[in-house]
Amino acid sequence: MSTILLVDDEPELLDLYTEVLELMDHRVLRAHDGREALEIAHARRPDLVVTDWQMPRMSGVELCQRLVQDEDLRDVPIIMHSAATDPHAPGVTAFLSKCSELSEFEEVVNRALTDSGVYPQGPPSHSPYLEWEHEHACSMGQ
Repeated sequence: MSTILLVDDEPELLDLYTEVLELMDHRVLRAHDGREALEIAHARRPDLVVTDWQMPRMSGVELCQRLVQDEDLRDVPIIMHSAATDPHAPGVTAFLSKCSELSEFEEVVNRALTDSGVYPQGPPSHSPYLEWEHEHACSMGQ
């Protein structure tokens, strides 16, 4: 089972992405900002980090910088998701728009895990309800 650290300050998206990743048979660690994520990463060393770009206390960009500079964490792949257009940050393996399809989110997670030598746990398996939740969150400017 892969361990994925999911970082987002928007509770609705954190809940939605957690549910998708758990349906894919991943263990999910959750953080609400970069500072909390860095503490969790040091304690639990995830197989993958999926982070928002803009967050309070420590942004996703600063989190990426800290992960890349850390000898124990620099090899952990990072996926950044944002409502902004393709923000760049050190160590980012892939970028996803927050309003991309859930199937694309699943595909990018699986690809990042495979490329890093961690075997993805399960095939994409989201429900129509999750698609509706995701579309609703995106239509509200999330």
